[in-house]
Amino acid sequence: MKSKEWTIVLIVILVIIIVGLIHFLIGCLNGSFRGKRWGVKKSSNVIFDTSYNVSEVGNLEILSVAGDIQLEENMEDKIKVVVYGENAEDLSVDLKENRLKVDYSKYKHKNVFFGFHFYCNDIIVYLPKSYANEIAIKANYGDIKAIDLENASMNIEADCGDITLGKVKNALINNEYGNVKIESILNRASIDLSCGDVKINSVNLAEDSMIVNNFGDIKIGQTNEIYIDAKTSLGDLKIANNNRHSEVTLKIENDCGDIKVGN
Repeated sequence: MKSKEWTIVLIVILVIIIVGLIHFLIGCLNGSFRGKRWGVKKSSNVIFDTSYNVSEVGNLEILSVAGDIQLEENMEDKIKVVVYGENAEDLSVDLKENRLKVDYSKYKHKNVFFGFHFYCNDIIVYLPKSYANEIAIKANYGDIKAIDLENASMNIEADCGDITLGKVKNALINNEYGNVKIESILNRASIDLSCGDVKINSVNLAEDSMIVNNFGDIKIGQTNEIYIDAKTSLGDLKIANNNRHSEVTLKIENDCGDIKVGN
């Protein structure tokens, strides 16, 4: 076997090991690998529960260290913030100049020696599906899930965890380790992953967009009439249809993984 082939094999083995460790960490965070002496506990203690009129809130910002972030539907014309945790002093929620900021980044988990034991603090925001402003999320560890928000722009920075979105106007995502799954993107996409799969059921892009992945597959279902400029260094490439005369370009780059667009 040639030295280049050996290098590729070793890289693949190393990546598999890293992915395994990442899945183990995520499992710890969501409680899948709990034990008597170690694991992660989900806090069931509500430390914040407050509603705001939608007219008072422009943009929404959420910061979290460890825990899931969920955006759920509110049938009322209000934005309700519910936070679970062990210490209310670690949380800061402010509404200033029409920007609602939920900051749980000050939380420091307490490890138990020989234990790896700490609490995950979840943040749930209930808001109308008609919400039409920016939602900025910055999270270290934990999954992020959102309902259909086809008028909103999702701006997400995550270190470790899966991201699952419904319909969204703009998807601006930077995720280090974890999968990204989106129902539909209606205007623009800018997605950058280090390790994880990208799956988008449909896109209807009106602006130039980009999807970049270092390790993992990229799969897109239906698209509008756009030009898809795609390349992968190690993997299969399959584009069903392509419109080279389109004014809108979706650029897709992958270092190691398949690219499939079934438009």
